[in-house]
Amino acid sequence: AMVVYYVSGAEGSTWSFFTVTPCILFAFRGSIVPKLLPQILYSIGLSVVAVYLSESKQFEFGPAAQQGTGYLGILVSFLLVFKTQSSNSQWWQALTHTNQMLSQIRSVAIVVSGIFHWDKHSEVELHSKRIIRLLVLYFFVVREYFQRSGANPTRDDKTKDRLRDEIRSLTGGHEFAVLYPGEAVLTKGSESKHDHTRPSIILFWISLCLRKVLDHKACDPPIMSALVGQISSIGNQFAAMDQIDKTQFPLPYAQIVKWLVLFFLSLLPFTLVEKCGWATLVFTSVATIGFFGLDEVAEILESPFGNDPNDINIKECGADLMQDLELMSRSRDFELDSVFALDEAINFSQQLAQADPTKSQFADMYTNELRSGSTSDLHKVHPFGVTPTVHLS
Repeated sequence: AMVVYYVSGAEGSTWSFFTVTPCILFAFRGSIVPKLLPQILYSIGLSVVAVYLSESKQFEFGPAAQQGTGYLGILVSFLLVFKTQSSNSQWWQALTHTNQMLSQIRSVAIVVSGIFHWDKHSEVELHSKRIIRLLVLYFFVVREYFQRSGANPTRDDKTKDRLRDEIRSLTGGHEFAVLYPGEAVLTKGSESKHDHTRPSIILFWISLCLRKVLDHKACDPPIMSALVGQISSIGNQFAAMDQIDKTQFPLPYAQIVKWLVLFFLSLLPFTLVEKCGWATLVFTSVATIGFFGLDEVAEILESPFGNDPNDINIKECGADLMQDLELMSRSRDFELDSVFALDEAINFSQQLAQADPTKSQFADMYTNELRSGSTSDLHKVHPFGVTPTVHLS
């Protein structure tokens, strides 16, 4: 889902500290640490001033001021944790809506390819293929929308041109004119007066195609009703994604957090210098990375569809989506195999026993119990530890 992947110790290993930890500590792409260089230099400069004043006995921070700085640090920590957690939750919600949108696009394609009666009329097949094309077009329009809007739009002309070329290749002349009115079909994305178009018009076109299919009675009304609901849900997922991407933290909250973080880190060197001396430079630098770093991370996560390396990578979903929809449309007349014979009972464990003989143990015991009509010992072998209710006639 993200552009930046990193080595993880998810499997757990005695050597993960030596193999995984260094890869994470010294990762550069997607790291927030290089962006904190101005803040780190600021804290080091204040620390040098604090050490100089302390050694020359020109300034001394009293115990009361030190205690007050500690209380301020606790307040700032709570504010930053809340901001970061809220942004992290927002990022995961955006990812959830993205996956749900893609899943529902696939669900619509499954019904169109597998349930519509294409042989009812030649127009049914025409509109069905058009729906599948429009579903892919919808994805690319959504991608362009998020890449060229929000707080972090792309500024690369080649990216703008490629996004528009992909959409142009999936549309006809009339459709392109509706999506980008007042422009020639061959207008480059970087030269267009329209940064993007609204995806909702494509869902409307899909609805028109569904109506044509229904007119030819190529789909049962209940199934068509569910399909219309899916189309509506796809639009709702986009609206939720857009709301997350365009909603920032309220300015008063963001402003207060930045002021308090700056004030606290400005006081911290003078609080530590009496006992830490020149080590103050190290401690204040680490504290700066922690406090300013969390604030920067929160601001990155609150706009999850931009061009930052840590944003959600919508691009990588396109190839899989097109491949799935192509396979569905081409498999309408695919002849499926019959693994179980017509007069053969379904027995997955026995089938899997061809690869692993131990897999058949439960199936054999369960089948014998069914034949004998007894269920007294089923709970001993049932995989969930629950005795199933069996009715035999």
